Amino acid sequence: MNRPGTAALGGLCLATTAYSVLQSLVVPALGVFQRELGTTPSGAGWLLTAFLLSASISTPVLGRLADAYGKRRILLVALTAMSLGALTSAIASTLPVMVAGRVVQGLGGAVFPLCFALVRDHLPAERRPRAFVVISTVMSVGGAAGTITAGPVLTLLSSRWLFLIPALVSALAIIPVVLLLPPPRPTAINTTIDWYGAALLSTWLGLLLLAISRFPGTGWSWPLIAVAVLAPLWWRGQRRAAQPLIDLRTLALPTVRATNAATLLLGFGMFGSWMVIPLLIVDRFAVTPTVVGLAMLPTAIGNLLVMPVNQRLTARQGPRAALAAGIGAAGLSYLGLAVRHDTLLQVCLGILVMGAGIGLAFSAVGALVVEAVPSEQTGVSAAVNTVMRTVGGSLGTAVGGSVLTWSSGNSSYVTVLLLYAAALAGALLCALRVPRPVTVAGEPAAAPTGTA
Repeated sequence: MNRPGTAALGGLCLATTAYSVLQSLVVPALGVFQRELGTTPSGAGWLLTAFLLSASISTPVLGRLADAYGKRRILLVALTAMSLGALTSAIASTLPVMVAGRVVQGLGGAVFPLCFALVRDHLPAERRPRAFVVISTVMSVGGAAGTITAGPVLTLLSSRWLFLIPALVSALAIIPVVLLLPPPRPTAINTTIDWYGAALLSTWLGLLLLAISRFPGTGWSWPLIAVAVLAPLWWRGQRRAAQPLIDLRTLALPTVRATNAATLLLGFGMFGSWMVIPLLIVDRFAVTPTVVGLAMLPTAIGNLLVMPVNQRLTARQGPRAALAAGIGAAGLSYLGLAVRHDTLLQVCLGILVMGAGIGLAFSAVGALVVEAVPSEQTGVSAAVNTVMRTVGGSLGTAVGGSVLTWSSGNSSYVTVLLLYAAALAGALLCALRVPRPVTVAGEPAAAPTGTA
């Protein structure tokens, strides 16, 4: 990769780091914020829920705006929102203000898919596989690092630095994006935005995530009923719109359709495990939160170890092979953990393999989507794929938590791990349905296109 390309990739990696750290730093400190703000556990939980809802709702909208007005410009908007929102939460003295800051931070959910789309726009085809792998590895390692460093930050500084650090990193990430990424070229693409479709999508998607977050407690059914009414209305509106927010014909492309389905099930299995495995470690080995964080460190190590393998596999066989290999490795790790988790070493080995699978799979899904669609739709298509991962992760967390609530003891953890392994088996079947080859000479392959 030449120096300008390497420097631009470094800027995108810094932007990805800012979002991944912001996403994970707050999670271990919810109890601390609960005490400091004098709120309830459910109140503190809104620091996560508000961020999740905002990110999921805004990501497809910002993706469409990026395709219309320039991905570089919208990436700068997302980074600025992250920095200002984190600063707002850092100086907040009440829960509503801190939650409002988290809502603004959620606009950063578009950073990761926009970085993938910018790689497609600014790097030649032969350099993209490595760039996709690097950005995905940074995303995974940054998230793990944020979780692990939250404890030392709370001990040495204060809880407010959990927001100030991401605010600073987000602001710094603006500099290389401005200096190293070229401004967008003038385009003749119709920039009309379907704001009615955007509002309808935001409403039913937000209600869906709200229902998932409340399941199986009270108040989860009415949002789901509203989703059942609004989602078909949105779908019909998108089919009839002259300039839809999301082109349903693009979502129906065989590669996009199969990859999004795999991403949903992949998110179900992998993100849900990040809640269940720490609980398993605490219940079985009675260790401190610091030890739990260190036990999860092999996730990041697995990502790093598999990176050179990922680059070679993607370059030689394509992202489809990396996706299948990653899903298979993660599924085997869950089966191994379900059978053997008698010692902390066994659990850490399982987490290491899981981290390697995550590194392979999540770098592949973004690459598959952005390489399979027209360049003017990479932003929104990558954003939809990110939302699929978020929805899958929310479902996996809710279902896993429900199983642990309904039953207790070691058998409940075994049940959840086997459930996640089954979800990954389904994801593997979807991955195998991705057409091959996906790209030729950097352009979408002549695969069947499908219809909406």
